[in-house]
Amino acid sequence: MGPCLIATQGLLSNAYAATFTRARELCERLGDAPEYPDVMYWLGLIHAIRGELPEALDAAMAVVGLAEVAGKRPAAVNAMRGSGAVLLFMGRFVEAQRMLERSLAEFDMCDEAESLATRAAGQDAGVAGMAIMGWTLWALGYPDTARARVSAALQRAEAIGHPHSQAYAAYYASIVHALCCEPTIAHTHAGRCVAISEGHGFGVWRNLSRAVRGICANQLDPSSDSLATMSSELVEFVGTAYQFGVTALYAQLSQALLATQQLTPALDIISKGLATAERTSERFFEAELLRLKARALLTEGGPGVSTDAQKLLEESLAVAQSQKARSLELRTAADLARLHRDQGRRADARDLLAPVYGWFTEGFDTQDLKEAKRLLDELT
Repeated sequence: MGPCLIATQGLLSNAYAATFTRARELCERLGDAPEYPDVMYWLGLIHAIRGELPEALDAAMAVVGLAEVAGKRPAAVNAMRGSGAVLLFMGRFVEAQRMLERSLAEFDMCDEAESLATRAAGQDAGVAGMAIMGWTLWALGYPDTARARVSAALQRAEAIGHPHSQAYAAYYASIVHALCCEPTIAHTHAGRCVAISEGHGFGVWRNLSRAVRGICANQLDPSSDSLATMSSELVEFVGTAYQFGVTALYAQLSQALLATQQLTPALDIISKGLATAERTSERFFEAELLRLKARALLTEGGPGVSTDAQKLLEESLAVAQSQKARSLELRTAADLARLHRDQGRRADARDLLAPVYGWFTEGFDTQDLKEAKRLLDELT
């Protein structure tokens, strides 16, 4: 019943908790049940959804050991992927990449029966691993490779015809393309996820992808009222205690609100995002939220705002650099360089931005890199 409950009711439903608590009791009574690693992985996921990321990571890593000792490759693959996902959201991107590569390498060695068995976690492990890797690679500064990975995840999901894997891949693809500032493509993937989820009763993916679709709809047509609707839906969804990965939506929503000069709602969402990062250790978008807060302050204006914004940007830059989050570092470096330029410090602006931009080897068609290049040309 596990995958069915995961897909339709989510990890926080009473039925899910009761089912796997009972499964653990049965495993412990048997003493050497082959299902034990899977059951412990499923129970560990509850920590992630509650926003208890350090506990979720400990649980997933413990299951990796259990599964390897038991010789259960499918369970080990899922636990590695789960560990990689938690590391990703904690902002530990280099470690996340290594763990996800390990998971995908093990998945590639699975025979057909083992590959099917990985769906005990709710979705195909190959699809899920590549989808999560897409987010990781974007953060690390490889937007082209990130887009290629989510494209491969989508293709595999379609090839195996597994609806929950298709919804999973579509949601993760929508976020990657949103991060690459491609709202048309992101909107298409989010709409695909909504359609699949509504057709099969996948409540979590429906809610998440509706949020992305609303944000992208506003970017494509700023006159629409999609942000107001989406904001209320997101608050309601997070209010159900679903906490895993929500800072991605906070960051996207606050950026969209800033673009339409809705400063008070934007600052409210940014505050919620930063509070979530502090409470749950979900630090993927911490640097981005700090950057957006600085941008909101500069837009709002007032005495001392330049100094406050500079402090926020410097904090954002330090966070991104400590995480090796090159894409987020580039965004902050560009905003801080603009601030230096406006302060008459053109040489400082150029010296800050040039080495960050110069690190990149791909993604030169993305909005972030094109804007950074224009700014550098202006400062030369």
